[in-house]
Amino acid sequence: MAQPNLTSKLQRLALANVCLGQFLSALDSRSVNVALPTISLYFETSLAAVQWIPLAYQLTIVGLVLSMARLGDKLGRKKIYALGFVLLGVGSAACGLSPQLWQIICFRVIEAIGGALVLANGRAIASALYANEGRGRALGMMSMSFHLGYITGPSVGGFLVDTVGWRWIFFMNMPVALAAAAMAWKILPETVTEKRDYSLDPVGMITLLTTVVALILGLQEIGRSGFGWLPVLAGAVSIGSFSLLIYFQRRDAAPLLDLSLFKIRLLSAGMLSHFFVSLSHTSTFFLLPFYLQGILRYTPTQVGLTVIFFSLVIVVLAPIGGWLADRLGSRMLCTVGSALTTAAMIGFSLLGASSGKFAVMVPLMLLGLGWSLFQSPNLSGMFNAVEPRHIGSVSGLSLTSANIANAMGVAVGSVLFLRWLNYYGMTSAVVPPHTQWGGQAEMFVKAFQGSWSVIAGLAAIAIVTSAMRGADRRK
Repeated sequence: MAQPNLTSKLQRLALANVCLGQFLSALDSRSVNVALPTISLYFETSLAAVQWIPLAYQLTIVGLVLSMARLGDKLGRKKIYALGFVLLGVGSAACGLSPQLWQIICFRVIEAIGGALVLANGRAIASALYANEGRGRALGMMSMSFHLGYITGPSVGGFLVDTVGWRWIFFMNMPVALAAAAMAWKILPETVTEKRDYSLDPVGMITLLTTVVALILGLQEIGRSGFGWLPVLAGAVSIGSFSLLIYFQRRDAAPLLDLSLFKIRLLSAGMLSHFFVSLSHTSTFFLLPFYLQGILRYTPTQVGLTVIFFSLVIVVLAPIGGWLADRLGSRMLCTVGSALTTAAMIGFSLLGASSGKFAVMVPLMLLGLGWSLFQSPNLSGMFNAVEPRHIGSVSGLSLTSANIANAMGVAVGSVLFLRWLNYYGMTSAVVPPHTQWGGQAEMFVKAFQGSWSVIAGLAAIAIVTSAMRGADRRK
């Protein structure tokens, strides 16, 4: 594909717009997590119900992101990308206006459709605009923008909850998203110079989404009622749907998921490592606001300012991780990064009813250090393991793996917490709001500690898969 003829000024403006999309996506995700305890209190609903606010977003991304990348190649990335901003802004504003929790969840799906359009096409647009030179720098700027959103999301979200109310977490997205849409339509060139008649592979999309949704519904039922026939049925549906996904992907001439790539050990090990590290992160950031507000009595603003230390470490050290990957390869760095992630989970499992700020900040900073040493080397190793023509497929596989882990992480965190409460004598049906946990703090602290201990075990799987990946090529 030929690189569009751009002036350097327009090229920079286009990159700024793509970076804005990355920033907005991360900002929205992290600010909503901080507000979940407040939203559960507002609607007088359970943790199991409020978890569907992030789940609805993540599951929609899982089902659509690969097909939306193809849609951009089929119809033109510019229009699809700009439409994504519009849907993201309108869906977010509708969430803020919703009087019922189920309506917020429905509009989160609309918001996620927009997010899938932006995420799926943003990286492709930046890669095309910087095809001749500067592509690495452009992708680095996108990564930096995403993590800046991760930094500002918790603090902005906490501040809004404490001052003007949780609904403004959704309202703030609309003007930014609409301005980004107008900017994209005005300045972005069309980077698809030869549109092809790509199949969106609806069968692959549906079977992939069914596999993940059925698995999460089964986990939720385990959290509510324990093991029974409903979780078994959900598990059977998930396994059946996954089998159909494999069957149809093998027969498709242009599959959503190129399964032949999994024969490469470094790639398969990298995907598994990425999955378990991402799952442990998402579970932690789902549980942590409830612990900080329910046990330590933090305000939402204090929660945001505490969580920010994780992203600060990443912004400072992530470029060093990429630099080291070119010199040391991915196996050692990813193994160390996974070990630090596991150590961070163990640190969270030691938190008690009277833990100080330092006790919370240390595992958060360990988690950030682990991610800095893991993420860039892992991606670099996977990309180096395949031929250049497969880089797009690897990028899509990596994005899908991470989003499935994010959706699973929310469900796993909720299930573990509720089952530990049940083990200590409290059924999920009578779990009080987090503002009332002080009277039974010991029980809730034990449930948090048990949950993070199990999550540490899941993170430890990434240590094994990282160590088994084999040596990779390095520059």
